[in-house]
Amino acid sequence: MRRVATLAAAALLAACSVPGAGDHIAGPAVEVGGHAVSARAVSTVAEALKEADVALPDGELLSLRTHRPLGPDARAGRVLINGLPSLMGSPVKAGEVITVEGGGDLIEPAEAVTVPVPPNDGLASLRRNARPGKVRVVRGAVSHEVVSSKVLAKPYDGALLSARPVALTFDDGPSPQWTPLILQALSAAHVHATFCLIGRQAQQYPALVKAIVAGGHTLCNHTWDHDELLNHRNEARIVKEMTKAQAAITEASGGVAPRFFRAPGGAWSGQVELLARRLHLTPLTWTVDPRDWARPGTAHIVGVVMATVRPGSIVLLHDGGGNRGQTLAALRYFLARLPAYKYRFQVPQPS
Repeated sequence: MRRVATLAAAALLAACSVPGAGDHIAGPAVEVGGHAVSARAVSTVAEALKEADVALPDGELLSLRTHRPLGPDARAGRVLINGLPSLMGSPVKAGEVITVEGGGDLIEPAEAVTVPVPPNDGLASLRRNARPGKVRVVRGAVSHEVVSSKVLAKPYDGALLSARPVALTFDDGPSPQWTPLILQALSAAHVHATFCLIGRQAQQYPALVKAIVAGGHTLCNHTWDHDELLNHRNEARIVKEMTKAQAAITEASGGVAPRFFRAPGGAWSGQVELLARRLHLTPLTWTVDPRDWARPGTAHIVGVVMATVRPGSIVLLHDGGGNRGQTLAALRYFLARLPAYKYRFQVPQPS
């Protein structure tokens, strides 16, 4: 993008107008963009530009891939007098032609970087010995827009913990009505599960949190008050939800800190995951969701889980947030039937 402005300095007779200019100047004058400026009022290039309100334009820095403007290219424009480069302090003389040129556009430089690719999206899973992959990326050094990429090594999600593992997870508790019944069912089947606890609930019912830990189950941070718009909150709000819940659950459990984090209602974002990891919490999602929280009927919950469960599945269920009689009935079915299909109940592994 090049912008050119011409300043013609010419000696004129007194009371004569400058050709092409809209003004009448007494004495020598400078024409700047069609306007007459008295040569007596300016002595340098800088003064002439200021008097004529003509800026010295910079070029633009353009992105490597899309060529969108990124800002000035750091190469200033230049001023020429009679076609020769001059300085801003150069004197202006009658009859000279002053040209202002833009700095010209510049494409941002490219850079090649190696980017790690986390296994299994870096989430908790029923696998072990996972390894990250590597991708060689060519991108703009300023915009970071990717121009090309090449896989150097594929990530390895790891081997299943057993031949057919499956994990049961329970959200929104603890509940004084339903959590004890679910713990009883799990204990009778000698099965361990993961409980994603709401911080304020844990603070209100610390005995239940201790019972979960005593049963050999795993704790998960599910925020302080189950904000389902967590992915739309600012960083301070997200961190507060996580840290306040972490402190409450750890205190209620007698010192056992959760190692996992689950976003309420699946309100995930890159920022939510990053902040969880900064707090040393592994994001825990799910792969099977029978929507038991909506109380669709025990048969529906059972049908969805049995039809979609696979080796390595993480099943989402709820022990809090309302009447969980249907969930409890479905759980008793899973505890009896899934082992008949050679499934083994295990808890997720942090990454």
